[in-house]
Amino acid sequence: MPHFMASFEALVKCNYSAEVHRSIALFITYAFHTPGSLPRTPKPGSVGNRSATPVSGVVRRQTASSIDPPSLSSSQTSTLLTKKELGIRLLEMYTRLLCEKSNLVDIRKFAKTVTNKVIIEVGPKKKKKEYVLTTRQWLLYLLAESNPKIVVYGCKILARLLVTQPSSYTNKFASKTGGFWIMAHRLKQWWDISTLWPILFSILFGHDVANIDFDKSFDFFSLLEIFGESKVVFPDVLPVITAMLQHGLRDVIKYQDDPDSPAGDSTPTKACQSSLGSVQTRPRARSMELGQALEPRSEIFPGEILKD
Repeated sequence: MPHFMASFEALVKCNYSAEVHRSIALFITYAFHTPGSLPRTPKPGSVGNRSATPVSGVVRRQTASSIDPPSLSSSQTSTLLTKKELGIRLLEMYTRLLCEKSNLVDIRKFAKTVTNKVIIEVGPKKKKKEYVLTTRQWLLYLLAESNPKIVVYGCKILARLLVTQPSSYTNKFASKTGGFWIMAHRLKQWWDISTLWPILFSILFGHDVANIDFDKSFDFFSLLEIFGESKVVFPDVLPVITAMLQHGLRDVIKYQDDPDSPAGDSTPTKACQSSLGSVQTRPRARSMELGQALEPRSEIFPGEILKD
């Protein structure tokens, strides 16, 4: 898979046209939002049993193509990707291309050319309606996903889009689309992912997210180094930051009585009384890199990152 993605990325760079932008975005849309399809391979025994069934008194002879396929080993099964997992890999590549440092041509072309059609079932009779989404609406649609990787990638593209486009684009996003309030509603549950915070701060201070080194540790000094000399440019993003802080505080208060919580032990040890350095605290992500930021969440919600 890594070799395929590297080859596909090189192929895209050779002909990065408006049609390529639309095709990639369309594939990502259908990878995440199409209903479940039939399995790619027939169930074991289904083909053979069907071919041996008498039809009008004649028994068909099994051919080489109708013989049951050999069962896959566990190692082979683990390497297969679902359509959604493939969409995540492609979205990761797309994010990397659109957030390439010192390259504003691709993100501007993306803002002008990408539109997507989404089919949604509405009403008691589940009637299907087709909606055409603009670029900013499509990115907000990604934020509604339940997989944190999709949310972070979509938010990163959106951050660069808002910072690099003219002020009129951001005004439409804030007023006409109601984008910042939608972001506040959909991002508040992801308050514990450290990668999202510098992305939101980059919108607040008008800082290009492509210039952020996400391999740095997530602490006060790293944030000060990145945004220390910046001024507030887009205060409309403050409700998003506030909503995430409020949701995080509620979660901390809600689960403080949990047995696994450090606040659950009401009897302090002697070491705790003698030294603050021995106080046990909950492990947290200390890096802005997405893979490391999701490690604590993967321990609490196993299977959420890869299988969702």
